[in-house]
Amino acid sequence: MRVKHPNIVRLVGYCYEAKHTHRYINGKNVFVAIIHRALCFEYMPGGSLENHLSDEFHGLDWPIRFKIIKGTCEGLKYLHEELKPPIYHLDLKPGNILLDKNMVPKLADFGLSKLFSEEKTRITQTLVGTIGYLPPEYLEKKVISNKLDIFSLGVVMLQIIAGPAGRSRSADMSSREFTDTVLGNWKTRLQTRRNGSLLEAYCQQVKMCTEIALQCLETDRTKRPNIVDIINQINKKETMIGKLLIDHGMEMLPSHNESITVESMLASHLNLNDTKENQEVDHHNSSCSQEKEEDHEADQIIPMEYPDVPLDVHPSEPWILTSNMFGSVDILNYNTQFIARKQWFVVGHHDGFIRVYTYESPVKQVKRFKAHTWNITCLDVHSAEPYVLSVGSQDQIKLWDWNKGWECIKTFDIHGLAFQIKFNPNDAHKFAVASLMDAQVWNIRSSRHEFTLSGHLSMVNCFDYFARGNQLYMITGSWDNTAKIWDCQRRTCVQTLAGHTDCVTCVCSHPDLPILLTGSNDETVRLWNSNTFKLEGVLDFELGKVTAIVCLKGSKRVVIGHDAGLVISEIRHKQPGPSNT
Repeated sequence: MRVKHPNIVRLVGYCYEAKHTHRYINGKNVFVAIIHRALCFEYMPGGSLENHLSDEFHGLDWPIRFKIIKGTCEGLKYLHEELKPPIYHLDLKPGNILLDKNMVPKLADFGLSKLFSEEKTRITQTLVGTIGYLPPEYLEKKVISNKLDIFSLGVVMLQIIAGPAGRSRSADMSSREFTDTVLGNWKTRLQTRRNGSLLEAYCQQVKMCTEIALQCLETDRTKRPNIVDIINQINKKETMIGKLLIDHGMEMLPSHNESITVESMLASHLNLNDTKENQEVDHHNSSCSQEKEEDHEADQIIPMEYPDVPLDVHPSEPWILTSNMFGSVDILNYNTQFIARKQWFVVGHHDGFIRVYTYESPVKQVKRFKAHTWNITCLDVHSAEPYVLSVGSQDQIKLWDWNKGWECIKTFDIHGLAFQIKFNPNDAHKFAVASLMDAQVWNIRSSRHEFTLSGHLSMVNCFDYFARGNQLYMITGSWDNTAKIWDCQRRTCVQTLAGHTDCVTCVCSHPDLPILLTGSNDETVRLWNSNTFKLEGVLDFELGKVTAIVCLKGSKRVVIGHDAGLVISEIRHKQPGPSNT
């Protein structure tokens, strides 16, 4: 219960119940206690790392694997160095590393873990752990130390880098030969989408992680690195990538003692209007575009490495606010929203703090306060009132008033996790939240839950409002691979949008066109007519899973976040008749 870290799975609660009853045992009627025990942990929609392992040529791209390696090491560092007394996990393996919806790793299953005092080494008589992840000193002499976890970490890292057979492959050749082989395989894959200094930097990361993993597997435990040295090496390479991203046109802003960075898309006012001067344009064909290339403006690609969600666009300025795993484009791994009336943007941090920045040059932090005990999962800004809604992991929804010094003026007791929250555009006193398998509507005046929209077969993780005439509707996206259309007045589902082959990760209603957009882990965006709910087109830019979609007001353009970057694309819609994209 006392372990709290972004890379450790959170224990929410537990249950211990003893029920006494009569049972026949060996022919006798006896009075026995039937004991039921349960542990409740935070929900991890990405499942275990074991389900995502693959060799160098398939599966997760390198930046995501590096993110998982670093997060796993950070979690282990917390257990070994930051807890007093330290905790040794003793069963570190891919099956015990869980992933959230943003592929952030969290160590889990502490059933074999041991608490130790200052003494670092122990001898045990009971064999624990999983064969294949245990070091020789433990198998032969039952010696337990923090270097047991380091050995297990080495095996896990090799499996992340080179697939489930990474450890066995490394045993069949010398360390140098294995490193060169893995590096060559990754270079072949990476150079299909990256070149120059950025390609070289990623290759150096691959080499470094492979060498660290092999060092962790030293037979002599005294030769294995400690977790602090590992983290220091990883951070140096990550800093190098950040500098290269700056060299590619990104600008670091003052950290305000929190190492926060913002990309020049905000600082230099990247022009998203209908001019292409001084902008690098990349031509990608979408599967639904049938017009000749010279007949329309090309899609604009902004290369990024695994941009996090959500995206936000400024209501009047041509700016996009987004995040990146290296902290280069928005705020690393955080939730962000513009507050245009105050020339601010607001940030929800995984440590439970809300930070407010002014985007006037120079960028300054104007407010920082503790909002939730744990990770802030989503935010929304009221369109007229001085309100911000925030949700923490397994916590209440809170309503903040910045005119009252960011006082919390209301709380709402939601049941379960909240994945997205949004004020009702037609009713200033209501908001909706996507929570587990439904969407809930709340009233901020009464703090009352008004109704629930239920019907999906799996987790609902996104939604948006849209209007048909004077009637308000909602579109929800789910891990059941579908999106549903809801009549908010009748509180009923009026249509199910099917066709995606993987979970729907984001939905968006275009503010000026009768178009609904749904993005998916199948790497496509589907466009639906918001009047007929018929499919009008499919966009596939081959940039990985779709993480976010926003529409630019007063324009036909949309911004689509993928694993490998942002796409700014134009929807070509014709009236009357079927629309074309």
